Amino acid sequence: MRTATTITWEEFLAAGEEWQRWEWVDGEVEFMSPANFRHEAFLIFLAASLAQFCRTHPEWISFTSNCVFTMASGNWRMPDASLVRSARFAGGELPTKADFAPDVAFEIHSPTDSPGRIQRKRKDYQESGVAQVWFDLDRRLVELIYPDRPLQYFEENHTLIIDTVPGFSLDLKQLYSI
Repeated sequence: MRTATTITWEEFLAAGEEWQRWEWVDGEVEFMSPANFRHEAFLIFLAASLAQFCRTHPEWISFTSNCVFTMASGNWRMPDASLVRSARFAGGELPTKADFAPDVAFEIHSPTDSPGRIQRKRKDYQESGVAQVWFDLDRRLVELIYPDRPLQYFEENHTLIIDTVPGFSLDLKQLYSI
């Protein structure tokens, strides 16, 4: 395990170029590979579904991949998409970065993600009390991981229900139709 060091928000922002994406993990800046077109097309469909849910459930706000959340470990993570209860934002103000983890993190597996990097991210989310939804585009499979329950699998012909988000359902067949 690496020894964690500190970094200021300004130093974090200056760590890369505007077109890059990176996270602060275990005391180091970790750059993420550029997403491929399939990943981005899938993310657009997912973001549209989350936006539609939030329009009918204003107690939730959805975000896409450039929002930074603070994990219980102190790491700064940027899930591909996320859902956060709007009540968590004091006075309705949206900050530059969140000093808390999202309620739900949506991640799309990338071919360049190493197993170790995925496991560290899953552990960060689990220790922060985040429900995790992982999409495998090749296997057309979804893993739903609650911080306090066994893993659940959903195939593309299923509807994803996240019971910690009342009223949320996601038609996976429609989502995987891209």
